Amino acid sequence: MPRYPRADGRLDFKSLTLDEIESEIAGLGSEKFRALQAYKWVWQRGATTFAEMKNILTSVRAAMDERFYIPVLACDGVLESADGTTKFLWRTDDGYAIESVLIPDGDRLTLCVSSQVGCAMACTFCLTGDLGLKRHLRPSEIANQPLQIRAGLAPGTRITNIVMMGMGEPLHNFDNLVAALRTYLSADALGFSHRRVTVSTVGLVPAMQKLTELLPVNLAVSLNATTEEQRLAVMPITRKHSMAELLEACRTLPIMHHKRITFEYVMMADFNDAMEDAARLFLLLGGMKTKVNLIPYNENPSRDIKRPSDQRVYDFQTFLVERGVQCSVRHTRGIDISAACGQLGKADSRSATDWFSRNRVIGPRGDGAIGCASG
Repeated sequence: MPRYPRADGRLDFKSLTLDEIESEIAGLGSEKFRALQAYKWVWQRGATTFAEMKNILTSVRAAMDERFYIPVLACDGVLESADGTTKFLWRTDDGYAIESVLIPDGDRLTLCVSSQVGCAMACTFCLTGDLGLKRHLRPSEIANQPLQIRAGLAPGTRITNIVMMGMGEPLHNFDNLVAALRTYLSADALGFSHRRVTVSTVGLVPAMQKLTELLPVNLAVSLNATTEEQRLAVMPITRKHSMAELLEACRTLPIMHHKRITFEYVMMADFNDAMEDAARLFLLLGGMKTKVNLIPYNENPSRDIKRPSDQRVYDFQTFLVERGVQCSVRHTRGIDISAACGQLGKADSRSATDWFSRNRVIGPRGDGAIGCASG
C-alpha cells in the first residue's frame, strides 16, 4: 500500500492499515497496542493531532508525530439545496477540488462519496467526465469525506448509508478504494455495516470480480442501455467490456445470498426510454437477483440530452414491476446546486461557515473531532 510520504518523510496515517501502523510503531520501539489507541483516536474521535491523544505517553506521541501526519480535507464551501440536499466542496492538499453530497430521505441520510479527481470513463451523459482524470484519491481522502461530515452533523444525526457514486469510477482506483472501504467497515474505525455501503461502477469486469471476492459491500452497475450499439454510444467502456461480457460477469459474481446487484439505468428521452427498451431490459436481466434503479436524466445546458416525461418513466417502471422486477425511480435531488446524478464537478463554491456553524463550531471540539478544516 502506498504510504504517501510528505517532503519531510512522514507517512499518511489515514492511508495506512492498522497492521501497517502497528509495524511502524513497533519500529519506533513502542508497544503495538498504541497503534490501536491512535487508530481509534483518529477514526472514532476525529483527532487531527497526536497531542490530543491524552491516554498515550507523551514520548510515544512525539515519536508518532515524527513518523506520521494526520491529513484532513480543506472545505472550500457548502451548497444547500431547497430539497435538503447538501453538497460539500473539498480541496486536497495539492489543490484539486472534489465533492461529496449528503442526501436526506426520511430516516435515511445517504452520503455520496468521490473516489477520484475527475473521471476517465467519459460517459457522454455525465458532466464529471468532461474533467478527465486528474488523479486517484488516496484512501485517506476517500475516508475523510464521511469522517469530516459526520463530525459536523447535529447531535443525534448520523450518516446511515455510504454510496461510492461521486466523482470518479471507484473501481478504477481499486487498491485505494478497498483500503478506504476497510476503514468504513472496521469496528475500530468508522463502523458502517456492509449492508449500508454501495459501490457503483460503469462495469470494470475484473475489478468487480475482485471486489466481490474481497468485501461484502453492495454493487451497483451503471447499465443505461439495452443493446450493445446503444451502450457503446454513451459509455466508451463498452469497447473494452461488452455488455454481454458485463451481464455474464454479473450472473456469476459471488454475491451474498441476501444481496442483489443494482442496475442503474439513466433514462434519456428518445434514446433508451421506449417500451421496447423496457422489454429488452426485462429479458437481459432474466434469472438474476437484481434491482433496477431508473434515473431520469438531469438536464443541463452543456448537453442536448433530454429528460423523459414523468408518464414515460412511470410506464417503464410499471412494465418491469408487473413482471416481477424490483424497480425504483431515483428522484432528482440537489439539481439547483449541481449535486444531482452526473452533475458533480461543475459548481462554484460558497462559504462553508454557515452550515458548519449551525451544526457545530468549526475546528477541533472537546473530543478532538473536526468537521471542516477551513481552506
